[in-house]
Amino acid sequence: MHKIFTDFNTCMPFPDVFPKEWNETIPTRDYMEFRNLSHFIYVVSKIKQEDVNNCNMSYDDALNKMMRGESDFPKAEQASIRNLVRQNLFKRGLITEEVYEEYKYAVEGTQVGVDPAKYAAGEPDCIITPTRQYIDFFYELYVSVSYHWGIKNEAVRESCAKLLATVEELERQHVFIKISLVFPTNCSTRQGNNFFSYIPLFSHKDIKSVDTMSAVINDRLLRKFFFAILENYYQENLTSGKGRPVELDKAMNVGNEFDEVKFFEDVMQAVEA
Repeated sequence: MHKIFTDFNTCMPFPDVFPKEWNETIPTRDYMEFRNLSHFIYVVSKIKQEDVNNCNMSYDDALNKMMRGESDFPKAEQASIRNLVRQNLFKRGLITEEVYEEYKYAVEGTQVGVDPAKYAAGEPDCIITPTRQYIDFFYELYVSVSYHWGIKNEAVRESCAKLLATVEELERQHVFIKISLVFPTNCSTRQGNNFFSYIPLFSHKDIKSVDTMSAVINDRLLRKFFFAILENYYQENLTSGKGRPVELDKAMNVGNEFDEVKFFEDVMQAVEA
């Protein structure tokens, strides 16, 4: 085992916030929890992959692209997928074409701005506040990158783009999404041969972009960086093929086709918005 992993307590139980079903799916595992994306990048920068040119890119080049948040996802393709998601949600009556908030002047209320002219004149109704008051809802989304070797990167990034477009529409409804990455796999010849990793990616109020997410969630995340972690952690105990994917309940797997309508409805039902 590479010395970088000695700082991890892989025997920790799952946090209470994780879905209880996960303990049944992977009852024994090595649990590797990262504090954030920067912590993950630091760890993978200290190791190397056996096949350094996997994914038709050197390990160092892939690492530098992730550190810079550099996406390979064309802007035109991002826009096309986003528009398709909006159209599908609009057709089902889940969103409206209304995108502008109406504002009013108020002496009290949730302040979002001040009218400079009214303020200078000493008028008390200088505060600009929304005409509607909202209740914020919060939802934690787990995104799994445990998928079959035959899934192409184009399918992964399309799923991610649809997901982010749907999250954008949910947050317009004041349903704010926390996004965390998980990677479960069955990969070791040792007893308790499951591996599970967790990386918090976006907090509820972070601005989420397709660029940022696709710079992280792509074929290189699994097939370069997580493969490198498995190689350096398990070494001779790693199974051939780097293990087998594990499907988790209550997690969105980027290797599967993403249904934005069902996801939108499920989230709204879960938060009872």
